[in-house]
Amino acid sequence: MQIAPMPLNEAARQCYLQSLDILDTPPEETFDRLTRLACVLLDAPMALVSLIDVNRQWFKSRQGLEITQTSRDLAFCAHALHAEDMLLIPDACADPRFADNPLVTGGPRIRFYAGVPLRFADDLTLGTLCVLDTRPRQLTQTELAHLRDLARIVEREMLHRSLAKDAGSAVEQAGRTAKASAQAHFHRVFDNSPTSKTLVSPQGRIQQANREFCQLLGRPKEALVLTQLRALIDPQDQATLDADWQRIVAGELDSQVSEVRLITTADPALWAELSLSALRDAQGAIEQLVVLVRDISARKRRQQQLQRYQSTLEQQVAQRTEELARSQETLQAIADNLPVLIAHIGTDLAYRFNNAVYRQIFGVEPTQLKGRKVEDVLPAQVYAQLLPYFRKALAGERVEADDVRYSPHDARIWHATYVPDIRNGKVEGFFVMSLDVTERKHKERLLLDQATLDPLTGLPNRAALHQSLALALQQRAALALLFIDLDGFKQVNDRHGHEAGDAVLQAAAGRMLAAMRADDTVARLAGDEFVIIARGVNSQASARDIARKLCAALAAPIVLAGAEVKIGASIGVYLNAAGQPPQSAEQALALADQAMYSAKRAGRNGFSVSQG
Repeated sequence: MQIAPMPLNEAARQCYLQSLDILDTPPEETFDRLTRLACVLLDAPMALVSLIDVNRQWFKSRQGLEITQTSRDLAFCAHALHAEDMLLIPDACADPRFADNPLVTGGPRIRFYAGVPLRFADDLTLGTLCVLDTRPRQLTQTELAHLRDLARIVEREMLHRSLAKDAGSAVEQAGRTAKASAQAHFHRVFDNSPTSKTLVSPQGRIQQANREFCQLLGRPKEALVLTQLRALIDPQDQATLDADWQRIVAGELDSQVSEVRLITTADPALWAELSLSALRDAQGAIEQLVVLVRDISARKRRQQQLQRYQSTLEQQVAQRTEELARSQETLQAIADNLPVLIAHIGTDLAYRFNNAVYRQIFGVEPTQLKGRKVEDVLPAQVYAQLLPYFRKALAGERVEADDVRYSPHDARIWHATYVPDIRNGKVEGFFVMSLDVTERKHKERLLLDQATLDPLTGLPNRAALHQSLALALQQRAALALLFIDLDGFKQVNDRHGHEAGDAVLQAAAGRMLAAMRADDTVARLAGDEFVIIARGVNSQASARDIARKLCAALAAPIVLAGAEVKIGASIGVYLNAAGQPPQSAEQALALADQAMYSAKRAGRNGFSVSQG
């Protein structure tokens, strides 16, 4: 038995495999569907998605085989890492590399093997899509083509999985950065923030650059101050930045995100995401622009790689449509088993082809859709939303639509791609490929909520409060800041237990929300402490009315399971008049906190107002 040699790029290959975070994960229907289809199309009893780890081969998906992994020394797929196109073994007993292999001489008694390498960035081969049989055999050219097409789909699904993981990590990192920046003084956080930031004048000159920004550019702070930000941008992207900048300066926008290439000492064209935000004075004039810079080079490389693979797949689909016309049943089987909504629409906006996913979404057999107008199938509001994309595709433009919902009664979210069907230089229609991204969207929203919401009450948490308060104070808006401490809450906890205490906190949060306006912010600071930002409050009289209303609402009895409890509230109010020099969020909270203690010393279940 021969043992396959290590690839020359083994270290890089292993690093990339580990970065996908796919080893030892549970089975996924996305990959199982493809191995089942491979068994059907090639009439094989076994099919695998096999990944070659350091000392083993592990099966992400398997059909017809009970074991989940084998030693790498025994793996046929380890030899396939070196194949240019495909490793074919018609009869393993007649092949000196495998004749005495335990997988041949013993269970599962492999005699036939065909494996297509799964290749990714920089020619890194991670494993194979393979079929196996217990009898010697040969494959037809059509069967070989089916196996290659399925392998390309496996590669694409693995890339989709990797991009979704990266997006989740980006959201989590953004949440941590926002929380850190809200807990310390602005300038100290600015200088020591783990995020690259710079303050820029309305004329585009850098006024202040933090440490991370200097490191990203590879230049000392002294060399960046008073430099035009535009001079750090690749000439190809300066027009993009100029357009966004002018819209903010003209007052059309307060913030904008631009993707441009930065000129750095290490990388002459590093892709970066620039988040531009305007800081305005009381009259609305721009004083400065805050620019947050995030390195998105890795994401761009993945996007480009995914686009290349998607473009290749789309070209293959288009090129093979005519070839597979004589084998419509095979084409239908492939399309029906893909986790993608697929259709071909003619220039008359009538369906020419649909896969089985249409049955799941619209409750209509795909064969009954052929020749029907799209307008008669889609709900009116959905058709109106997608019609501009259809027109662009018929004009020869490849377009994508995000956040598509095909039915008002279906909660699923789709990402649709429309690819023109161009034959002999003429647009004959377009292909539709829609991917269900509901789970990814929900995970992104969940991560954002976890970073900004209190899990018990559902109110904004400390980090979200600091962010909202800092922005309101920076804008010199009139507001009343109410610091609320619940009186008698400890006694409820001690007498009735923590579950009852949690119920009281939830009831108090509901009463505060009901007492305030929709544009006011009600947040939980910690424990039984709450903070309210009441916007547009200019007078002590108005502030006292709000505090009095809250005291009355919170003093009313609260009915728990089998008991009735009473609490109260000591409220400290800090009044920030419009146009006055802004306090920091910490200073304003401290003044409201001091006023709260004055109210508590005065007898509790009352309020005290401090004029800023």
